[in-house]
Amino acid sequence: MTPLLKTAGYALQQGIVIASDAVGDMIGTSIPYADSQFLQPDYLSKVLNQYAVEPPAGPVSLASVSALDIRSTSSNCNNVVVQLEHKKECALPDQLFIKLPMPELGTRWFFGVIESWQLESYFCRHVASHVPLRTPKTYATHSQGTRFFLAQENLHLDSEVQLFTNTEMINGPSMAVVYRCLDAFAQLHACHYGLSFKEREKILPLDRHLFLGPKLRHVSRTLNQMGLAPCVKACGDVIPDEVVALYKKTLKNWDTLLDHWFSGPLSLLHGDSHIGNFFISGDDMGMLDFQAVHWGKGIRDVQYFLIDSLPVEVLARHEQDLVKYYVERRAVHGEPINFDLTWQEYRGFTYHTLMTIVVSIGFGALNEAHGSYMKDVLRRSVAAVERVDYAGWLDQHTE
Repeated sequence: MTPLLKTAGYALQQGIVIASDAVGDMIGTSIPYADSQFLQPDYLSKVLNQYAVEPPAGPVSLASVSALDIRSTSSNCNNVVVQLEHKKECALPDQLFIKLPMPELGTRWFFGVIESWQLESYFCRHVASHVPLRTPKTYATHSQGTRFFLAQENLHLDSEVQLFTNTEMINGPSMAVVYRCLDAFAQLHACHYGLSFKEREKILPLDRHLFLGPKLRHVSRTLNQMGLAPCVKACGDVIPDEVVALYKKTLKNWDTLLDHWFSGPLSLLHGDSHIGNFFISGDDMGMLDFQAVHWGKGIRDVQYFLIDSLPVEVLARHEQDLVKYYVERRAVHGEPINFDLTWQEYRGFTYHTLMTIVVSIGFGALNEAHGSYMKDVLRRSVAAVERVDYAGWLDQHTE
C-alpha cells in the first residue's frame, strides 16, 4: 500500500475518532475543546485532580474561575489564562495557562492525524523532566481521542521571564539573543547525545517520532507531497521552479534521505525551534510548545531556528560563524562535534525548514493573521536552500 493510501486511511480513522468525540460530548465522556467548560470551577477542579502530572499535596477545590484578558497567539490551539479562587489553601498558583484544541473542525482533524497535541501532552507528562532547559511547569494534562488539554504556569507572572512577540519573529531577535539561543540548543542537544536505542525509548518512544514512527513515516511524506501544489499556487512568486524541482526530487528519495537525516548519534530536539518558542528566563533561556519533539541531529534545530528567525540578509552575513559558535558550545557542554560534518548536515536539513512552511501554507495556514510572516518564512527558506547549495548536497546523497 502506498504512503498516500495509508495516510488516507489514517485520515478516515481520524474522522471516526472525531465523530466518537462528538458523541462523547453528548454523554460527558470526551475532553471538551471549548474553554467555557474549563471556566467551570467543578470541572476544572476535577481534571486538575484526575490528570495531575504530580500528585497534589491535597485535592484541588476551586470556588471560581475567570478568564483574563491576556492574549496568547497560536496557529493551532485555543489558549486562555484563568484566575483561580481556591476554597481552601492549595499548592496551585492563583493563575493558570490552559491550552486546548482549536474549535475549527479542519484544524482538529489535521492535528489529530499528525498527533502533535498528543505528543505535547506526552512530553509534558513524561519527558519535560529530562530536559536541561526550563519549560513551563505543567500541573495537569491529558489527551484522549482528538482532544487534549494542558494546565501550565502562567509565565507572565514571573518577572524574570520575557516572551517573544510577533515583532521579534518578523524582524528577528538581536544577535545577543541569537547567541543565547544557540548556547541553549548546545546544552539541550548535549544532554542525551549518543544514548542507545533502548535508553531513548525509555524517554520518548520511536512510535511517536515525526518521521520514523510506523504511522507518521507515511504521513509526513504524504503531507509534503500534498502541500506543495497549493503552496506554489498561493506563493508562486516566492518559490521558483528550481526549488520546486528540488522539493520533488527529495520526495522521490524520501526513504534514502531519512537514513541520512537520522543516522548516527542522536539528541532530543525541540523540532519547531523558531524564536517564538523561546523565552528568556533570567540569565537562561527556556523553551515552550513541544509539539514536534523528536530524536535527531541537533543541527536540525539550529538551522530551523536561524532560517525561521533571522532576515535573509542578516543570516547570510553570519551563517557559518553562528554554526561554528554552536559547535564550540557543544564542546563546552561536554559533547564535542565536528564543524565540517555539522555544516554538511546543516545544508541537508535546510529542506526540513522549507517543507515545514510549504506544508503549513499548503494546508491553509496562509491566513490574514499569519500570512505576511509565513510568506516571509517561505522566502527565507527558499533563500537558504539556494544559499547553501542544497541541490549539491542532494546530488551527493541520492542516485
